[in-house]
Amino acid sequence: MKVDRIKVESNFTVFPKGMNRHNTLFGGQILYWLDEVTSMTIRKYTPLNFVTASVDSYQFIDAVYMDEILKITSYISHVGNRSVEIFAELVAYSSKTSSERVVGLAFLTFALMPDVKVFDKLEGIVYGNELEKFVAQSYNDRRHNIISIRDFTKEYMKKYKEKQENE
Repeated sequence: MKVDRIKVESNFTVFPKGMNRHNTLFGGQILYWLDEVTSMTIRKYTPLNFVTASVDSYQFIDAVYMDEILKITSYISHVGNRSVEIFAELVAYSSKTSSERVVGLAFLTFALMPDVKVFDKLEGIVYGNELEKFVAQSYNDRRHNIISIRDFTKEYMKKYKEKQENE
């Protein structure tokens, strides 16, 4: 299955009620939206009954401010036997400066409910661009702590900037 078939991109406006005492978007709100978007990704992938098993990592790279738009893009980064890993990129857009910046990266695991019987292998994902391939290919290194999530984030940001410059 091509990654674009299951990729979800959602946009959220940051309002005063979502702000914390530092006048930035409350982290709990970010995680709520993150779970909502990644849940849509798994539903686009399969009708099987998956649930959020864990938020494996979330890197708060930058704050999100009032009146910005938060864009969350998610797709499956690894398919296992009874679980899938979903990657999410969070980007804030400022209409004041007409610019955007990555503010967060996350990995979540979704697992099948114990009573769900799987008779065929879960379908694999075909990735479209180099950034998606990098995320997917990093799975084993992240899983076995060969690369820390912090080092992954640094490398991702470098590749993200290269992609932006080439567009």
